[in-house]
Amino acid sequence: MLAEYDSILGRHHEAFFPALMFVQPKADIEKTRSLSGFAYIDFPVNQTVIYPDYHNNTVELSKIDDTIDSVRADKDITITSVWLKGYASPESPYKHNAELAIGRTAALKEHIGQLFHFADGIIDIDYEPENWEGLREYVATSNIDHREEILAMIDSDMEPDAKEWKIKRTYPKEYRFLLQYCYPYLRRTDYRIEYKIRIFYDVDEIRRVMAEQPQKLSQNEFYLVAKEYEPGTQEFTDVFETAVRMFPDDAVANLNAANAAIRRDDFAAARRYLAKAGDSAETMYARGALAVREKDYTMAIKCLEQAEKMGLQQATATLKELNGRRKR
Repeated sequence: MLAEYDSILGRHHEAFFPALMFVQPKADIEKTRSLSGFAYIDFPVNQTVIYPDYHNNTVELSKIDDTIDSVRADKDITITSVWLKGYASPESPYKHNAELAIGRTAALKEHIGQLFHFADGIIDIDYEPENWEGLREYVATSNIDHREEILAMIDSDMEPDAKEWKIKRTYPKEYRFLLQYCYPYLRRTDYRIEYKIRIFYDVDEIRRVMAEQPQKLSQNEFYLVAKEYEPGTQEFTDVFETAVRMFPDDAVANLNAANAAIRRDDFAAARRYLAKAGDSAETMYARGALAVREKDYTMAIKCLEQAEKMGLQQATATLKELNGRRKR
């Protein structure tokens, strides 16, 4: 005997196929994204002027410029913030390094401002006078002699100048090695480009964006497209598979992808998604639905009863039908 079920996203016919509870994500008021990275802008000793042709600066400046360009030319995107943080390395007096970090980051801000002509307030800068965190990370992952002793000095509560001098005086050979091979890479600039993407309402346009640039879409926009397809079809499945690739750690994205997998009897994929779908009533219900399809009725009843206790009415209906069928 075939039973007919209505789920949120459509109707299908199966020999006892539990109704699947797809969850509609909240519509975003604003879609914000960011791109980040770091660049090694090189300066002549004790200078804060950027020379684009100096050493490898052409390549390093291009990292930032290309990241900005990648979103700036897109008509669907508005850049809201460009954040820069400059670091100096620990040699020389701390006060002098602070001046270098501030001056060099300000110079990069001016370079970007002249190139892209952003409105006032878009570019924000920060600085770290001495990159001790980067030094510690390098030493901790190296096989340098006296590594543990140097790490202890780095972690000590000494003033930065005293700390740097003690490492230099106690382990001069290791200090020279760090000065040559580590310190140049401590002088870097972190950057983050924050932007917002316009919200799409037209389903045909969402389809086009999903095919070309799915990273632009919100979960709710994926859901709007999914509603246009019959559950179990390849198109329906592709929407939720794409959504979970864009939001791999989101509970709702994983729950909906799990339901789509259950609908096509891909139990391995369903279990994989459910492992990241949290413990909501809808997720407990989906675990019960999966167990039904796998004919593990003990687990199915356990999960459905839990979903029922959490207030999910569909769990009550499914339990009733499951128990009725098992008595036949």
